[in-house]
Formats: sequence, structure tokens, C-alpha cells
Amino acid sequence: MRGSVPGVDRALAAWQARPDIARPLILLDFDGTLAEFNTNPAAVRLPESRHRLLQLLGARPDMSAGIVSGRRIPDLRARSCAGPGFYYAGLHGLEVEGPGLRFMHNAASVAAPTIGVLASELIDATRGLSGVVIEDKGLSVVLHVRGASRQDHLHAITRFKALAEPHLTSGLLRVQPGDQMIELLPNIDWTKGDAVRCIMRHVEAQHRQVVWPVYVGDDATDEDAFEEVRESGLTIAVSNRTAGASFRVPDPAAVEQLLSLMLATD
Repeated sequence: MRGSVPGVDRALAAWQARPDIARPLILLDFDGTLAEFNTNPAAVRLPESRHRLLQLLGARPDMSAGIVSGRRIPDLRARSCAGPGFYYAGLHGLEVEGPGLRFMHNAASVAAPTIGVLASELIDATRGLSGVVIEDKGLSVVLHVRGASRQDHLHAITRFKALAEPHLTSGLLRVQPGDQMIELLPNIDWTKGDAVRCIMRHVEAQHRQVVWPVYVGDDATDEDAFEEVRESGLTIAVSNRTAGASFRVPDPAAVEQLLSLMLATD
């Protein structure tokens, strides 16, 4: 393991100073937080060392843990290999699952037919633009431009906005911007922060113990989760793309180091 970096040291000190009576609940974003980015989201893989860390977290009887992501839950389960003790929130919180918990927002599927048509139109509209990827999640659709040239990036964004505009104007869909991506979701007032609160309440009820939450994320999509956790727990950013966290570490490798130290020093 590489030498510790200042952000890791400071976050670890905050972890060690947590209240003794509270149950830790560690929630992590996936892409850019647990896993390094890839120009193709389908090609993202966790190193085996992180699989083992997540399995250790999920097996600890004295704490709870989970992943909160824009990805769908089956995708997160397959990529994390974290085991049955983990919580998952997918689609930016619209779906949540874990031990004794299963939730899907009752309005999540309203826009599914429109999103299906849009995904097909976006694939056609961006065909031939190198490095541009359209990800159809069924209940949302994402334009990824991480691997695109500046020119193809601009072309893809222009075409995306033109196709999305009627559905944004009608109020059926909303835009969720992120790092090198734009996502169209059902226009529901529900965020990662709501999903975090849902998991916190469930864990407290299940274990009859107050929760001390830790949230680790890397992008603007995590700001609502940071806000939900900030006053009662520990917030850690994994980039300079978000301003809502109390501590900051540089990359997913630093997150791995921090998690290892948290488990080792507990």
C-alpha cells in the first residue's frame, strides 16, 4: 500500500473520533469513487483488492455499508461482488435494496417508454462520433463523452439537447449533469440524499441504534447526499468537482487506502 496522503490522514482521524454509541453506516458512490473512470462505462472494473474490502465491510456485524450510484442495482451487485449484507441505491436513489429493504419510487417508470425511444434516437444521432457512448438504463438514458474529441463532444451535446428539449419543456424528464456525461431521468423530486435518508432510517430501525453516516462521492450528483449527511456524520469528496464535503482525497486508490485503514484501526 502506498504511503498515506494528507486527505486520508485527516478523514481517518475524523472516523476515529466518531461517537462510540452510534452504528457506522458507510455509503460510497461507485464510478470515480470506488472505481476509476473508463471511456466506456461497461468496461469499468474494480480491482480484486477492492472486492475484498467491500466484502469485509458487508460482513462486519458492528457496521453497515452500501453503494449509492447512478448505475442500476443489478449492475452494481455484479461489479462490486460485495455480498448479501450490502445496501444498494441505483438510478441516483430511485431504487434501493438491502437486507430487509426493497424500494422503487412509484413514479420511476412513468417516463420509461419515452426514454426507450430517446435512447434509440440518441444512438442514431451520435452514430459516427468517436468516443461517444449512449447508455440505456431502461428508466434513464446517459450520454457519455469522456473519450470524445472536443469537436465530437460538442456535436454530441448539441444533438442530445435538441432531442431532449421537448421532454424537458413538457416536464416529463429532467437533466442530471455529471463529469463528462449528461443523464435524462424521470422528472421526480428525489435524489441520492433521499436514498441515503431511506437507508439510514432503515438501518436505525433494524438495529435499534442511532446511525453515524459516512458518505464518499466524487461529483455534483453526490451533493444532495453530502447535504443529508453533513450535520450528523462524515463527508468525503474524491475530486475537486464537488464542494459539499468536509474532507477530500484525490482518487479511488486513496479511497481504498482509507477504507483499509478504517477497518484496520477500528
